[in-house]
Amino acid sequence: MAGPVVSRSPTCLSCMRRLAQPFVSSNSPLNSIPLVQTRAKSTHLVPSDKGVVVRLLENIPKFGRKDAIFRVERGRMRNEWFPRKLAEYMTVSRFKELGLSPKTDVGERDTTFADLKVLEQLPTIQPSAPAPAPEPQQVAKPVKKVIKPERVRELLEKLIPQTTTFYRIPIPAAPSSATTTISPLVAVAQVQEAQEGPVAIYGSVSIKDIVNSIKSRITGDEDGAQIAIEPTHISVLGLKDETSKIKELGRFEVKISIGNSNLEPITRVVEVLPSEEKTEGKKPASPKTSV
Repeated sequence: MAGPVVSRSPTCLSCMRRLAQPFVSSNSPLNSIPLVQTRAKSTHLVPSDKGVVVRLLENIPKFGRKDAIFRVERGRMRNEWFPRKLAEYMTVSRFKELGLSPKTDVGERDTTFADLKVLEQLPTIQPSAPAPAPEPQQVAKPVKKVIKPERVRELLEKLIPQTTTFYRIPIPAAPSSATTTISPLVAVAQVQEAQEGPVAIYGSVSIKDIVNSIKSRITGDEDGAQIAIEPTHISVLGLKDETSKIKELGRFEVKISIGNSNLEPITRVVEVLPSEEKTEGKKPASPKTSV
């Protein structure tokens, strides 16, 4: 039996889907009904007019050189080129006059073309010369004052004291291991003999220590600060083992030569005295030194 004629538009969503798909079985699920909307390909980006074919009568930058044939916008040809006689329309009769074919002789616009005459008329921009590099500032070196040997000897005689004192901790004498009984008179004699001999110290006094002491004395003077004192200028007299270090208490004579001159060396005394610090059989880490 035929279905009733629909006299009005359906308002139910299910009825609208059923009418849109009349060949789908009523027993099929609604999910099987395609609901994708299809759209036709848009043509609004495709130009409806591809322009007119023209032939250039002059060189035009970014379009082409003279006698080039290609398509261009109608508005550009009508409003700019044709009134200024820069190009002409290429009709069928004009193609025949020139012996050309509209199918094979129509080229493309040359966007890379540049008219050399136009470029020559443009003002040339000269490359700016690089700025000269600033001259490095020369730092004035301090001029070392040259002091004559006679003046050096005079300053050393004036600035270096007659006696330079260093303080060191003496090494205590080892106790006697003998167990035999001796006379008190013999014991006193042994003590006196031990006191009269040299007393070793912890931490020797080297030539470098003497040089540093002299430099600390002369650097306070303007001219004395220019004097160069080296360990080779110092010699200690009276050392037994021919070394450059003082390893015992006492007074020692020191000779200070005046550079490489033939002047007589200066004689001073270095005194090594026992310090007030007490030791318990251990060597101190840093013995006290004073001048």
